[in-house]
Amino acid sequence: MTVASGKITAIDILEYPDENDRSEQINSNALPTYTSEAIDSQSATGVNQISGATEAFKGFTGSLQDAINQAGNK
Repeated sequence: MTVASGKITAIDILEYPDENDRSEQINSNALPTYTSEAIDSQSATGVNQISGATEAFKGFTGSLQDAINQAGNK
């Protein structure tokens, strides 16, 4: 996560499940949407879960919230 002037400006997905075609398809569709919604809302709670991408949602929002918490503690 990149923060500039107190705002989230970018989110880089470093790792995601891609061990099979189904996981790759789900993540390639869901993660860009989750990233866009998080930047627009400036939070992990402003991300809407996509049907069929529950595990991606949990991983993304959990990791993002951890990054937000760490950024706030600096």
